[in-house]
Amino acid sequence: MFEARFNVAKASFDTHEALLGLDTKVIEFHLEAFDVRAEAMGERGFSLWRRFGRAVAGGLLAFGTVGSMLSAAASADVIADVPVSMFERIGTDGLASGKAPGFAFVVVRDGAIVYRGGFGFADIEHRTAVNPNTRFAIGSLTKQFTAAAILMLARRGALSLDDPLAKYEPSIKNAGTITLRMMLHQTSGLHNYPTLAEHPWPTAGPIRLDALIPILATDPSDFAPGSHWAYSNTNYTLLAAIVAKVSGMDEAAFLQRNVFDPLGMRASGYGFAAQQLPGTAVPYVGTKSFEVQPAISVDLFSGAGAIVSNAPDLAAWDIALMQGKLLDESGMQALWTAGTLSNGSSVDYAMGFIPGTIAGHRVVWHNGIAPGAGGYCYNAIFPDDHLAVIVLSNGYEFQGVPEQMASRVIDAYFPTLAAREDPAITARAKDWWNQLQTGHVDLTQTTPTFAARLTPAFLAQIKDMLASLGTPTGWTFTGSRTVPGVVIYSYRIHIAGVEHIWDVGLTPDGKIAGSQLK
Repeated sequence: MFEARFNVAKASFDTHEALLGLDTKVIEFHLEAFDVRAEAMGERGFSLWRRFGRAVAGGLLAFGTVGSMLSAAASADVIADVPVSMFERIGTDGLASGKAPGFAFVVVRDGAIVYRGGFGFADIEHRTAVNPNTRFAIGSLTKQFTAAAILMLARRGALSLDDPLAKYEPSIKNAGTITLRMMLHQTSGLHNYPTLAEHPWPTAGPIRLDALIPILATDPSDFAPGSHWAYSNTNYTLLAAIVAKVSGMDEAAFLQRNVFDPLGMRASGYGFAAQQLPGTAVPYVGTKSFEVQPAISVDLFSGAGAIVSNAPDLAAWDIALMQGKLLDESGMQALWTAGTLSNGSSVDYAMGFIPGTIAGHRVVWHNGIAPGAGGYCYNAIFPDDHLAVIVLSNGYEFQGVPEQMASRVIDAYFPTLAAREDPAITARAKDWWNQLQTGHVDLTQTTPTFAARLTPAFLAQIKDMLASLGTPTGWTFTGSRTVPGVVIYSYRIHIAGVEHIWDVGLTPDGKIAGSQLK
């Protein structure tokens, strides 16, 4: 996502990086294997991946411009109370971002799929269009399934969330004081993986889980269990190992028997074998101009990111969760409720889901990417509205687009959202644009982290770029969404006849934490 996007000034990696700023905890979902990809892609790939890893989970706000639209192969079903043309416009605009060759887009309402569409290409070389049933490696969306598997086993009395890790994997550092609950909430202190600079991780073909655990056992903990929060794939890979030990079958078989088959998720599978099945989208890196990602087996990510699925199957999953078909009430509450540290303070993570709000609507969501296997994927459930939005892509740089699509779906279903616009905040969003475009920036209005990145040299680059674009017209408030510690306000604007999205993030004390032009 940090390629140069237009030929005015120098829109380079460093140009984009300096508008990455959010004075809050960063949920680093995409740091799942950055050194693995870096080594596979060489120096250019390493630079791209390292910088991308800082703008994740809708947390850090990036800076870019809309690219030209690829041809879309849209396929739509029936709709409920929103015109099909509205969903198609949302999908077409997503493709126009130029951040992914293709994606599938599904909307669920009241227990049924009300829209399914495919946009762009699953395979550029063979000109294979994405259709709603195209399969994608869904990366960290796998964590939702691993968490549910643990909760299913807990409901059966086969384990307790308060069991120590040592009961199942005693070789892991601090295993005696790490509980399964801490692992589910990402408060265990277990070091994240995989990084080739640390270990020679296997990356090709079938990879056995018991080949990963001895390597994980050599890593020191990052902090005392329960004292902090940090995203770590290690938590969910070890949870997959626990599923296998307790159930007597590997996680792939457990999910097939207890989730995929009962819900009719026939396109869903697990691991390298599923990754190789026909009809799976080819993963790409780049914006507008795309290159195939160097292949990595999803077996490497195990319970943290090994599932391959399609959007209708994930719709079945979301519906089952909303209707309580897989977990009882206490299990669902655990799955979607934020965890706590040992001192009682809350963390911004539940169990494979992140609780939050979008435009005042309660949402539980997660994103995911399987390096070398898939693109950026996103699953958002709005439990109170009986609504879900699923976007699965084969583009590594697609971050931010599905989030905006979900916000627009909410806006479509609840058009009174526009009435909630705060004129004072809109005025601040316009003023912030004007400050950046003129170069007269008041850094006292920003968070310390954001201010530190807005160096004089960088602000000069921004000024040149925004000045070349022109003056925005037709500001329309499209909604707000939350990430930990920040509310992001979105506006649809027009510049020289081209529609863009302008996001501005504000902290509770009114400081500007970042901004994004799409």
